[in-house]
Amino acid sequence: MFDRKLSQDRLLVGIGGNMGSGKSTVASELKRYGAKIIDADEMGWSILNKGTDEYHRLVKTFGRSILTKGGNIDRRALGKLAFASKASVAKLNAIVHPVLLERVRKEIDRNRKGLVVVDAALLFAWGMDKEVDVSILVTAADRLKTKRMTDAGMPEEDIEARLKLQSPDAKIWRKADFVLENRGSFAELRRKCRALWNFFYSAKFQSFKAARRP
Repeated sequence: MFDRKLSQDRLLVGIGGNMGSGKSTVASELKRYGAKIIDADEMGWSILNKGTDEYHRLVKTFGRSILTKGGNIDRRALGKLAFASKASVAKLNAIVHPVLLERVRKEIDRNRKGLVVVDAALLFAWGMDKEVDVSILVTAADRLKTKRMTDAGMPEEDIEARLKLQSPDAKIWRKADFVLENRGSFAELRRKCRALWNFFYSAKFQSFKAARRP
């Protein structure tokens, strides 16, 4: 059932959403159907490997307290300092985002066939919703985001600090082609992902593309 043909050589789908929304779960479900996933968030962490220019700039900006005993960047320690204020988030973004965006775009360029999904928390903040064929915003209530992140092991005070600094979903809705509400069970989310996949391969998608053209 996964060997159906797209109406174009490559369909580029962007998935964005705040922490705990479930956007990466949606991407993983589409991967089950054969999509190629470009995980911008994971690529972002690879940029911070010991010895990179970005690694040294972050240590200079946030101090050696963000390092483990082995000299690697401690994600939680960096997150605690970087998400302490809008100013510190801006410093983090100024260091990481330029090279990250370059790498994401190169990866997109390398994948010219099939269903390609960009999984990026800041898809809409970066303006990449204008660079993809279809943009999807995954949303959830803050209480659900908090529970999911708490279950994943993140301290509640860290979650609260980060959520306060993220753009509310309501400010992003109008930018998205589709809003996927992840407020039910995992089974329900899987059904929604299957419906999305079916839509991408359907005749209705042609009408959507025609209406979306500027």
